[in-house]
Amino acid sequence: MIWASKLIHQDEVRSIEMLFRDQAASFDPNQKMLLVSVIQAWPNVRLWVAVPDADLLTPYYGFKPCRRNELPVAPALIAGCPKRFEQMF
Repeated sequence: MIWASKLIHQDEVRSIEMLFRDQAASFDPNQKMLLVSVIQAWPNVRLWVAVPDADLLTPYYGFKPCRRNELPVAPALIAGCPKRFEQMF
């Protein structure tokens, strides 16, 4: 999986979640994609998205690729498979 992250305003979370859900429905039959978050200095939220192919990152404007070891220890699941999330975090 390819991970990418971005610090956003809380108001943007819903639109990114909708994008993620559309992508996951179309491109993730194995339910490996994840969208997770950590609240930063309010009203900012840091999001991380995991996609199976770098081309799927294109619509996530401003998201920067990151390594697995840069992920937070205890994020909140926004969208994706809960079982996969529990395995990773």
